[in-house]
Amino acid sequence: MNSAAARAPARTPLEVQQRLRERCQAAVAAALGAGADEAEAYASQRDSREVALEKGDIQLARTQASAGLGLRVLVGGRLGFASTNQLESGSFGALARDAVALARQGPQDPHNRLPAGAQLAPRDALVDGQLWDLPIERCVELARTLLARARAIDARLSIDSGAVEASSHSVAVASSAGTLASESDSGLSASVFGMAVDGSDVGGFDHRGDWSRLAEGFEAQLERAVDLFGRTALGNLGARPARSYRGPVLLRPEALLSMLLGPLLGGLSALAVQRGRSPLAGKLGQAVAGPNVTLHDDPSDRELAGAGAFDREGVATARRTLVSAGRLETFLYNGYAAAVEGRRSTGHASGGTRSVPDIGLHALVMEPGEGGDEAELLGRLGQGLLVGRFSGTVDPASGDFSGVAKSARWVSGGRIQHASGETLLQGNAFEALRSILCLSSHSERLSGSLRLPWALVDGISVTAG
Repeated sequence: MNSAAARAPARTPLEVQQRLRERCQAAVAAALGAGADEAEAYASQRDSREVALEKGDIQLARTQASAGLGLRVLVGGRLGFASTNQLESGSFGALARDAVALARQGPQDPHNRLPAGAQLAPRDALVDGQLWDLPIERCVELARTLLARARAIDARLSIDSGAVEASSHSVAVASSAGTLASESDSGLSASVFGMAVDGSDVGGFDHRGDWSRLAEGFEAQLERAVDLFGRTALGNLGARPARSYRGPVLLRPEALLSMLLGPLLGGLSALAVQRGRSPLAGKLGQAVAGPNVTLHDDPSDRELAGAGAFDREGVATARRTLVSAGRLETFLYNGYAAAVEGRRSTGHASGGTRSVPDIGLHALVMEPGEGGDEAELLGRLGQGLLVGRFSGTVDPASGDFSGVAKSARWVSGGRIQHASGETLLQGNAFEALRSILCLSSHSERLSGSLRLPWALVDGISVTAG
């Protein structure tokens, strides 16, 4: 085992948070002392234990520790930002002077102001005590379990790469506008990437993984992910051409996300709307998808990695409906975008310690439908293409997409007949979202970060290779 960075002495989540809160407050005080009108500091500390896999074996086991602090200052409506990975309170004087100097050189903007803050008590509600300081040895055990599971499934499986990682993460934010908040989190993840090889028949690559906040039961999650990888990779063997047509395709959640949802989600940013870069501008309250499409951002869902009590600016988060029965319900705001329109932030400031806050989702959830399970959806498709993944380009403005179906299957008579060779898919994401025939009756959790159902979508151009 190699260590890429020495780990700090073990501290409890609340102890780490207290240290970060004090550093943020010290940085804000230094900025005000250096001439800033307003100041905000955001600090982060992360410890990880990772086991990397390569060519079917353990390649590297390491522990890493990182920390940083970003300081945002406002001087006469001008913005300055500086960051550091040195969290000793005595180091903030130079950082503050740099940020103030940069602000004085910047353009004046009346919307440069910090959002009204709240005092939030330190939180460790997302931390599993077993995961907070999980030994690297346990990660090695889990990596060996992953490899053994894959070997037991079929000797034809070839693991190109993968990883098992346990991480502990704490953040804090303080501002002169009254914000003071901190939170800790922990997680355990596993991933595998590879293919099946049977003589001269080399199947397409597949990637699977999972993530959890709980150490207990994770081994079973890992094994399920490896089993799915094995079934998919082995199923990619013996690929034959599909048939060309224009009509319905069945999308697994991974394909639904990459092929159709990208332009819609990207267009939700209020900054993109204000800067004329969102295809959703002017469509609030209007239909942007079919009536069976309802999307939420749910940072209260503890099973998703984006759960949390506040955003990058310390604004409290809450479950919000983004699209309801196809209608656009809201745009996403951080403090700056909210100031432009004279409204409150929706708690969607995103980012880390190395840049000013941007806008982003926390934990996307798409409600399932009434299409049934996989067998029922295949029956509804009848004949056509089942798409496991999509590899291609999607224009964020127009929604036009073109790319190749991966881990695809040709379906006839409502049953999978064979793996399909690389098949070209073309269409428009916004038109396809309005042409969803049905959604599965269940949603799947993708890599611990979001929940999506399967989707049967009409009007897709399929060109067999």
